[in-house]
Amino acid sequence: MIDTSVLEDVGLTNAQIQVYISLLELGETTTGPLIKKSNLQNSVVYNALNQLIEKGLVTFVVRGKRKYFSATNPKNLISFLEEKKRKLEELLPQLIRKQKAKESKQEAKVFLGWKGMKAAFNSIFDALPEGSDYIGFAGGAEEQFNKETQEFFKSFQKKRHEMGYKVKLIANESSRKTFEKYGYYKLFGRPEYRFVPGFAPVGVIIFGDNVMVVAFGEEPVAIIITSKQIAEVYRRFFWNMWKVANKP
Repeated sequence: MIDTSVLEDVGLTNAQIQVYISLLELGETTTGPLIKKSNLQNSVVYNALNQLIEKGLVTFVVRGKRKYFSATNPKNLISFLEEKKRKLEELLPQLIRKQKAKESKQEAKVFLGWKGMKAAFNSIFDALPEGSDYIGFAGGAEEQFNKETQEFFKSFQKKRHEMGYKVKLIANESSRKTFEKYGYYKLFGRPEYRFVPGFAPVGVIIFGDNVMVVAFGEEPVAIIITSKQIAEVYRRFFWNMWKVANKP
């Protein structure tokens, strides 16, 4: 006796399986012998036949006024399964988008050292598609970084430029001259800066549903908080300060 459970797994109903197996055993036949062989009601057999024809598992010919049905090669089950897989692959991006839209994931990650700092900044590219924007409160000055890190930030600014990101930053008024002479921006375009008199946070970047807080020093550290709620709080704070900040 054939174990038909695998046919259920690929999506065939019990009626479709009974009709298909009966056709394999009977060969070409009309509906009369098929109804008797499958032990199903007339309407169930007709519905199953139509469904199997749509799936490419049953075919028919007309002789006179009668239809003769036959099962196609069982290898077509593989094609049927591959077609289902193809349709599922087409649907997956929509399902993933719905999942991401519904997600309210909250977590915090800590990145230590200069290598950790690089990984933290590169996460911006992972989170934001081309043409996105991000905002923040400017961090340390260029001279704080070692040569390796200066090279990293140059490459970061280049990638930022290539991604077409639009960036707005707020800095303390006392840092205006430092930021105005930053060499990175001469090559890859300056973010839009505004300045406030001494009370801006330092080293905070808001991108997507993420807030990154960085502190440069002998052992730099970056913390990325992923939370839509927290990101919105920081985003509102930024735009309120942006309204009152001094333009360059």
